[in-house]
Amino acid sequence: MSGADFMKLTVWEVRRSLRLMSTRITLMALLAAGLLSIELGQRFWQSQQQEIADLTSQHEAQMKRLSHRYVKGGEAGYWAYSSALPTWQEPHPLATLTWGVRDVTPMVTWVRLLGLEPQLYDAPLGNPKLQALGGFDLAFVLALLAPCALLLLAHDALSRDASRGTLPLIAVQAGGLMLVLAARVLSALLLVLGACVVLGFAAVLWPGSAIRLDLDTLEWFGSVGLHLLFWAVVVAAVASYCRTPAASLAASFGVWVWIVVLLPALINLVISAWFPVPQGLELTVRQRQAMHRAWDEPRQANFDRFLKSQPDWSHPRRVSEDFSWTWYYAMHDLADQSVSDLAESYVTRLRERRLWTERLSWLSPPVRLQLRLSATARTDLESHFLHMTRVRAFHEKMKQHFFPLITAEKTLLPADIVTFPKFTDTAPPASQAPASTPLLILPLALLLLIRPQRLLAS
Repeated sequence: MSGADFMKLTVWEVRRSLRLMSTRITLMALLAAGLLSIELGQRFWQSQQQEIADLTSQHEAQMKRLSHRYVKGGEAGYWAYSSALPTWQEPHPLATLTWGVRDVTPMVTWVRLLGLEPQLYDAPLGNPKLQALGGFDLAFVLALLAPCALLLLAHDALSRDASRGTLPLIAVQAGGLMLVLAARVLSALLLVLGACVVLGFAAVLWPGSAIRLDLDTLEWFGSVGLHLLFWAVVVAAVASYCRTPAASLAASFGVWVWIVVLLPALINLVISAWFPVPQGLELTVRQRQAMHRAWDEPRQANFDRFLKSQPDWSHPRRVSEDFSWTWYYAMHDLADQSVSDLAESYVTRLRERRLWTERLSWLSPPVRLQLRLSATARTDLESHFLHMTRVRAFHEKMKQHFFPLITAEKTLLPADIVTFPKFTDTAPPASQAPASTPLLILPLALLLLIRPQRLLAS
């Protein structure tokens, strides 16, 4: 069979599939799920944008209240205690399609001069059962449901003729079962890819969408295409071993459940056991316990410890045993230092988890794809760590601004608000996405398993 004949056969298979009610229902269900995910993602993205846009007015309202309270001036310590300055992580437009960790990690952090560690993990409470399920975004639809649609369309590529006894005739007319199998699986792949292309244009053209056809978007959808190519080879391998449509359907979905559900769960269990991670709540509790103990300990001794940790700062050498703002903020800084090892361990362990998840994702391409898509959309853990780093830098900037005023016992007026530090941020740069190597190598390896001739032999 020539290349032109093969293309004609593929086009004929596409037309035949589109005449089937099952094909139409499958594609319509995939499109409906995709459009729903785009709408939910758009609302999610707009809510984050609106939350960031409201920060300016909320901050101005806060400063207005403080100005009325200290209209005649107030101690710098009071101003610092009452002032919460906003920090945020600007969402990338592709966050509409891949929520990543943005729905469970704090996107906006109001930073005060107090201990920073409890503030970093101050996320809004949500329904833990819903959070465990994850977000219904387009990445979920294309990574998990699109392969399911492909399995439904192509699982009986050979078994429907094998069960009727017409498989030898089909093999003779087409010049070989391999060509028949390739044409039928390719036709199903083209139909599913067509639905994905429609969803891609819908995501770009959706009202209010900020997504553009740039390199990031092309990379995002290109990764999805490679993922579906992997599943096309999987369904071809399964179809070449089953003689009845019922058997091929059961085998296809057994493979789907194993790759999509069981393997990721097993990977998560193994990594969680290998790399236990301290919780943000533990950091918060230990930091606050350190601060509370400081109230009952000699103040000068603790302040001397603070002076050793900040030798370059200009501070008074002694503090009173009575309350003073200088001692108070110094103790918050010491409390942060007391859990610095735990905070570093928290980030290190999460990075180790991500590294080993990337390595073990060779066993489960859907996990690999999710990592790639979230990295491209800047919704992965590395982007969150970058946000935490920027918040830490801003908190340090606040200390450098307020602490000299506090130690000098300055009185601040409402006019001094304009000198307060201001946070600026843009969408974070893309982190290093996992390579697509498994999505290229695994299909080539699975080609060796495709043996349609065994159906004729049996």
